Amino acid sequence: MEISLLRIAVSIVSVVVLITWAWRVLNGFWLKPKKLEKCLREQGLNGNSYRLFFGDLKEISKMTIQAKSKPINVFTHDIAPRVLPFIHQVVTNYGVFTTTLVFVI
Repeated sequence: MEISLLRIAVSIVSVVVLITWAWRVLNGFWLKPKKLEKCLREQGLNGNSYRLFFGDLKEISKMTIQAKSKPINVFTHDIAPRVLPFIHQVVTNYGVFTTTLVFVI
């Protein structure tokens, strides 16, 4: 059985296209965010590490449920822990100059 030249060419082109697509996906979802995180940390901006796909969504939902289960203190105007508990914790841990990377797919 003889393999035709056309079949070899199509196979090579398919492999090249697949590798190019895989590289773009890897670069867009992992390498570029990690590189950005590294650059921001070198500039002194701290924050949570990048996590693929869901990031901090589990923590955000747990903190929101926990914050809403506690009663509101009516004698203060400090509502940040109640309304945005995750952002309040990030600012408390890392300071005002922090990075919170949110990628919406």
